[in-house]
Amino acid sequence: MKRFLLGTAIAFGAMSVAMSGAQAKDVFALVPKNMNNPFFDQARDGCKKAEAESKGAFQCMYIGPGEHGGGEEQVQILQDLVAKKVDGIAVSPSNAAAVAVALQAAKDAGIPVLTWDSDLLPDSKSLRAAYIGTHNYEIGANLAKLAMQIKPKGGTVCIQSGGAAAANHNERMQGIRDTLSGKKSAASPGDRLAGQNGWTEIEGCPLYTNDDFPVSVQQFTDIMAKNPKLDAFIPTGGFPQFIPDANRAAVMPYKDGGRYPSGADRSDEGRPVTRPGRPAPVRNGLQDDDGAGSDEIGQARARRSYVHRS
Repeated sequence: MKRFLLGTAIAFGAMSVAMSGAQAKDVFALVPKNMNNPFFDQARDGCKKAEAESKGAFQCMYIGPGEHGGGEEQVQILQDLVAKKVDGIAVSPSNAAAVAVALQAAKDAGIPVLTWDSDLLPDSKSLRAAYIGTHNYEIGANLAKLAMQIKPKGGTVCIQSGGAAAANHNERMQGIRDTLSGKKSAASPGDRLAGQNGWTEIEGCPLYTNDDFPVSVQQFTDIMAKNPKLDAFIPTGGFPQFIPDANRAAVMPYKDGGRYPSGADRSDEGRPVTRPGRPAPVRNGLQDDDGAGSDEIGQARARRSYVHRS
């Protein structure tokens, strides 16, 4: 995957540099949901790597909210980028519905847009040239399959998500619910589990962390204290893995109880705790953002060049 991302970046970057000639340096913005998440840092590093490899042909502007919120700050950042007339935008939408207004302005201004990590809602996808990322529904489905291996007869479950308006987490939740229930739902985040196929979501869930890692650990601790016989706890992201010591301390008491704390996403910080303190390792539900930023930058440049050429 890394080779594909970096190879694509190099190919698109070379194409756009050759076509841009002596034009002024282009500025492309990589906009994460928040800037205090190590997962997004990997995309930033890929973006900056592509910038270095371009030898001054373009600038990677990594900019986003300091923390994950309701999406208002990210929308303002996108509006500011449109006003500055940047040459391309790659965004991971915090609030898929809210960012559509800003991205419509980008489209009207002729600024190519990519989404990454999280996509737009179906009725807004025409506002972006492409989505770069994992199949989020399948991540959820794989997490559910792992839970079913541990609890084949079903049981009680709590799903922990990121932002309530984040399309990627809602798609993952739909994948979890559909797979556990054995029935396809009409739209994300899917139909709440109320006994289908033996699975029931407990009261108080799903939980929403807004990508706040300490909150994710505290939520797990609190829900297990209130529901000591909970059969499955499934986060749609790697939230607690980014603070491994706290995560390990919270999960260890349940490692031999047949529970199933699972998770998605991965970073160097999270890797040490993918085994200790867990009834089973997480394999198929992972995604990794290593080098992703360079792909966003490369495709934005290619799209810009194509528009100029036509």
